[in-house]
Amino acid sequence: DRTAQSLLLTGRHWVPQSDFRSIAPFLQGNLKLLDGKVRLAGGVRRENVKLNVPDFTTLASYGSRSVEGGSPSFGKTLVNGGVVVEPVDGLRGYASYAEGYTIADVGRILRGINTDGVRVDDFLSLEPVVSNNRELGLEWRRGAVTASASYWWSDSDLGSILVRGMDGIFSVARQPISLQGLDLSADWQTPVEGVRLGAAYARVDGTTDPDGDGTLDADLDGANIAPNRLNLYAALERGAFDARLTMRNYLSRSFEGQDPRNDFDGYTLFDALLGYRMGSHRVVFGVQNLTDEQYVTYYSDTQGPTDNLRFFAGRGRTFTLGVTSEF
Repeated sequence: DRTAQSLLLTGRHWVPQSDFRSIAPFLQGNLKLLDGKVRLAGGVRRENVKLNVPDFTTLASYGSRSVEGGSPSFGKTLVNGGVVVEPVDGLRGYASYAEGYTIADVGRILRGINTDGVRVDDFLSLEPVVSNNRELGLEWRRGAVTASASYWWSDSDLGSILVRGMDGIFSVARQPISLQGLDLSADWQTPVEGVRLGAAYARVDGTTDPDGDGTLDADLDGANIAPNRLNLYAALERGAFDARLTMRNYLSRSFEGQDPRNDFDGYTLFDALLGYRMGSHRVVFGVQNLTDEQYVTYYSDTQGPTDNLRFFAGRGRTFTLGVTSEF
């Protein structure tokens, strides 16, 4: 991957051209036992990453710091494993463990350097994010009902989070991170022909250690974690006609250890869609925010409640008309 960020009017480099290379050979295996009622999976992956960055000078707003370029390289061997058990047809339980490996947002890190004497080759903030991910789940797929439930948790000793500065520009901070989440979903084919009902719930919580005292006692804020959500829908399919009504409920939440002004109030939106198929063509009429709800977006409510330049209300009732064709 080759990328750079330049200022449009002056041509100055905010982020110099950087070349990123990743080579990751892997070996993965699967084993079926007891006539498929038990399945085992596991593997190993070797990540090899190299980053080439030239010498550059940061923008004046960061102090016009001279940064010595370099070609840091990183390597890590990662393992994964899991088991799936299907005691009866349609019911499955599973457990998995996987190690993740990503590079933090290099552009934000490089452009935000504001001290002298930084060498890219030994700059700690460029160290990769290595995470340990675990998941437990159940799935039911039989008859008229499809349902699933999963609980997952993940942690990283040197995570990467976005931090919003006074100027509204986000930079990257390297801090320990712990995440956990719950996902639930269900879909029911009702006795009424062509009518389906469904629901989905997603909750995620995350903590970090902003003061470096070794305790993860502050919640991740709205720039680093998604809102908790409850979605409901009803769908109808009759011949060439189909319709769908959806409720999207973004649940309110507060952030321990963060500015209370950044707490999220939550909101509920309704969307409707009507479709009609004519041969290889389909006409779709949709209405987003059906009730014309007045709300503040999640980003604005959690990141810019006192920033008049970046504080936005959400879109009002919106109509769309489209045609799709298959050929």
